[in-house]
Amino acid sequence: MAIKSHAFGRVTLTNDDAEKFSRQVKYGRPTKTAKESVARGLELTKKFKEGGKVSFKSYPREEKIAG
Repeated sequence: MAIKSHAFGRVTLTNDDAEKFSRQVKYGRPTKTAKESVARGLELTKKFKEGGKVSFKSYPREEKIAG
């Protein structure tokens, strides 16, 4: 069982970790936060396709995100 990180962000999963990840992808349920993130991303994509650019403001979060 190992998770190996490589330069430029590549990650390799082996044995049990790979099986667990595969099950999570296949059977896992998205969280409310993940669904909201996808909705925001889709809206940004739509704006980018319409206008050719996207601008946004970033604010620090006051609450911690549960993972």
